[in-house]
Formats: sequence, structure tokens, C-alpha cells
Amino acid sequence: MKKVLSFLKRVFFFLVVPGAVYLFFSILRPQVFLSWDSLYTIALSSCIAIILAWGISFSLTAGIVDFSVASERVLGAVVGVILSRTMGIWGLIIGSLFTAVIFGIIKAALNACIKVSSMVISVAYCYIIGSIGALVQGNNSMILTSDMCVLGKSPAIWIIFAACGVVIYVLQRYSVFGARCRALGGNGKISAEAGISKGKTEGLAIFVASVFAGISGILATSYGAGTVAQTGLASMAVVFPAIIGFNIGAMLTKYINITFGCISGVLTMNILATGLVSLNIPSQLKDTATGLFLIFLLCLTTIMERRHAEALRRQASNMAEINNAAA
Repeated sequence: MKKVLSFLKRVFFFLVVPGAVYLFFSILRPQVFLSWDSLYTIALSSCIAIILAWGISFSLTAGIVDFSVASERVLGAVVGVILSRTMGIWGLIIGSLFTAVIFGIIKAALNACIKVSSMVISVAYCYIIGSIGALVQGNNSMILTSDMCVLGKSPAIWIIFAACGVVIYVLQRYSVFGARCRALGGNGKISAEAGISKGKTEGLAIFVASVFAGISGILATSYGAGTVAQTGLASMAVVFPAIIGFNIGAMLTKYINITFGCISGVLTMNILATGLVSLNIPSQLKDTATGLFLIFLLCLTTIMERRHAEALRRQASNMAEINNAAA
């Protein structure tokens, strides 16, 4: 019975945030949200951001703030589209993955050699990779032919999504690597004293993020039937939904695994974005509404954690009184 209740509790916390947002907009715009097509479109478009969120979950857990996975994804997609002209769908897959991984390895090496903030390196990397992407693209058409878009459609995208989810879940819950990322993010000094190599763990986290950036780039290009190079910090817009989705998921990690937390978080952000568009809210106010929602969610989570901690303190105090009375 306890296992059933525990399972139902996890399901509740997995669904409560995106479900509440979906219910809110369903009441306001039932003609948009109360349809299977709308729900399916939101779920399908969320897959790509969820895969990216899964990839960066290790680096963010370890305390690495890395915006450049977005530029790696965009550059990989540009190279993949160009290679698809001669190699077909395998050109798209190999070009996207190989490019993202190579630049991820270079970034991991820089992170290990240059002892500066990972955020500074990632911003500089965005500028560098963005410029390379624009040079590689040149005058080439970045449009995919219809036969190249199969990976971004059902059932292929769902199969890839499920496979990525299984890999991330196993790494997060059962691997030594996942435990080391959590330890490093929790307290770097103590983890170093425990023998955890900060450089190796961060390097592997960056590598994993790059692999999943490449995969999400393949799916995004197939889903959108093409891509375009983005210079400067423009590519950072790609990674923000994944980062915000991860942060929402991280708020729920006391109740659900971060793998499912990322799904819940990204779905929440996609439903929110779709809802704001359906309400015809001016673009200038959309970011404000999103920010206010995140602040509200953070405050709510903080209150819940404080109440939980207070309940545990009362329980411990009651147990101590019972033990003293028995003595």
C-alpha cells in the first residue's frame, strides 16, 4: 500500500504544475486547448527541448552554467543539412552529432585548462561558434527535403525521445557519474576531499550535454524542415526553455526524479508560451508574464519546503519527548 501511495504521490507532483497551467488556459481559451491536436502539438514540440534539458541536467547539477550548447546544436544542424545534400539522412545525423561533440570536447578541455567561470567561457564560445556557423552556411540553402524530415515526425521522434529518456534516467539514478555531479554541485570542497575529480566530472558533463545538443539539433532540424545559422548570443534563446524547464524540474526533485522533472518543467513552459500566444498578449509582456510565473513557482516551492522542514522538526521533537517520558 505504501508503494502505491508513493507512486501516486510522484505522479501527482509530475503532473501538478503543467496540469494546473493547462487547466488555467483551457478555461480561458477552451477552443484552443481542449483538443487532442493542441495537446499533441505541445507534447511533440516539447520533446526537442526536453532532450536538450536532459543533456544539460548533469552540467547544471554540477554547478556549470553553459549557454553554448545552443550554438553547438545550431552549428551541428548547419553542418548536418549541408552534408545531407550528398549523404542523405546519415549526413544530417553524422554532421550534427559529430560537430556538436567535437566542439563539446574542445570546450571541456578549455574548461579544465582555463580556471575561469564556465559562464564566461560559454558566452565566448557562443560568439566563436556562431561566427563559424555563419561562415559554414554561406549562401547554402538550409532547407531539408521532405524525405529528410522523418526523424522529426511520429513515430521516429517518440522512439528517440524514449531511448534518450531511458539513458538519462539510468545515468541520473544509478551511475557513479550522476552521483558525482550531485556531490560536486552540493559541495565542491567536500566532494574534492572525498576524491571526486572536479575536472573529469565537469568534462564528462559537458561532453554529455554536447551529445544531447547534437541529438536535439537533428530533431529540431527535421521537425522544422531546416535551420539557419545564428551569430552572437542569438542562439542562447534556444537553450533558455531547456534551462528554465530544468530549474522547474529541480524544484520538484524532492518528489520526482530529475528526468521526469525536466519533462514536467519543459511541458509547463511550452503550455505557458502557447497560452500567452492564444490570449494575444503583446510580445513585450510575454517575458514579464513568464518571469512572474517562475517567481510565483519558486516562492510556492520555498513555502512547501519550509513547511516540510517544520513538520520534520516537530516530529523529531515529539519523538524526543516520548523517549524522555519512557526513560
